[in-house]
Amino acid sequence: MFVKTQIQFIMKKLFGLLTCLILLTAFTCEDEPLDSDFDISTDPNLSCEAALLNTANAALSFASATEDNYAALCAAYKVALQAQSLACGDEDGNIQTAIDALGDCTNDTVPNEGIVGTWLATSWISTEPVDINNDGEESTDLLAEFDCYDNETLVFNADNTGIMMSTSYADVEFEIETGTTDSYIYTVDCVEEVDNTNFTWTQVDNEITIIDEFDVESVWTLSGNQLSTVVPQGFIAFDSNDATVTVSQDLTFIYTRQ
Repeated sequence: MFVKTQIQFIMKKLFGLLTCLILLTAFTCEDEPLDSDFDISTDPNLSCEAALLNTANAALSFASATEDNYAALCAAYKVALQAQSLACGDEDGNIQTAIDALGDCTNDTVPNEGIVGTWLATSWISTEPVDINNDGEESTDLLAEFDCYDNETLVFNADNTGIMMSTSYADVEFEIETGTTDSYIYTVDCVEEVDNTNFTWTQVDNEITIIDEFDVESVWTLSGNQLSTVVPQGFIAFDSNDATVTVSQDLTFIYTRQ
């Protein structure tokens, strides 16, 4: 028998001001990337929901762009963002900022060897194992415990700018087993959402410093084809009734060059 309890969960994303602090919710997932010849709708009657889906698909495709299809996928992503702005509004100006960051969709700069390119989140390592997918096997790799977060990307440009792309988040519900204090059943629901954050970056040897559009700084370590950073107390769960912390772990984000 299981009894549901109110637990809050914090999952810190890449940058401090993007921390998710939600009651019974957290995180990100994705949709399948579109083809380079995908036709983004510019219908003025396009619903906000449809526009968000188009943008998510376009963002995923653009994140894996090659030298040959960069211009086409960039243009498709730009059109999708413009359609989203019309359908959903852009009160805080973030969509327009993302559009401006794409420029004229040319890719004729000489890459800064070592970091420039697209990096995909491949592991979120916790200090203690958990069993979020309820398969009876605990893991310290939280991404392996989810059916989402397959397309969290960082794109580094040669002009020392970049963009962090997320295409969804996950609602997470916890149930604690009766008679226990640390045995949980998790229910995860992936929800599509487009969340792009612009940043600037600098590199000194194998250390990459990122400053996002909110002036929040994070320091990363480059090792071969992997890029990583440690987020102190990136994984926190606590009882909302008495604020008792039940889980508090550091997280290591690992991204792999694509």
